[in-house]
Amino acid sequence: MAGKENRILILGLGNPILSDDGVGLLLTEKLEGKFSGVDTASLTLAGMELLDILAGYDHVFLIDAATGTGGEPGELKEISDGKGALHLFTSHGANFFDLLKLGRDMGLKMPEPAAVFGIEIGNATDFGTVLSPALLLALPALETAITSRIEQKLTAL
Repeated sequence: MAGKENRILILGLGNPILSDDGVGLLLTEKLEGKFSGVDTASLTLAGMELLDILAGYDHVFLIDAATGTGGEPGELKEISDGKGALHLFTSHGANFFDLLKLGRDMGLKMPEPAAVFGIEIGNATDFGTVLSPALLLALPALETAITSRIEQKLTAL
């Protein structure tokens, strides 16, 4: 698992009052404490304030809603190159990969993305504090899949 020399963060993004957009927050909450030596954090806003949260970490796992990936609601996508339809690129006001680069350009120690998980949500503007039936049904499998992928990647860090 994570060594003391590596500071690792699991970061969930989302909006808890936009129904499925909160899936990253819920999954991060479920992962809290599952991995020894790994921190978790959840943010409902993700612009420049992300720099303060991320600074000093060696690796980050990001979990957020995604739209337009071509998948069905509840489908898990892993985005590795900054290209794709991660929901955070628009609703949170900043491209995650661009923020990492900006932080580095400012001289901050920014983490390497260990994995960026996007969960297809379909409609990103439905108000509500509960996930849609499709995402509620997919939640246990998403938790299992993300847990497994994080465990695999932690052994390589």
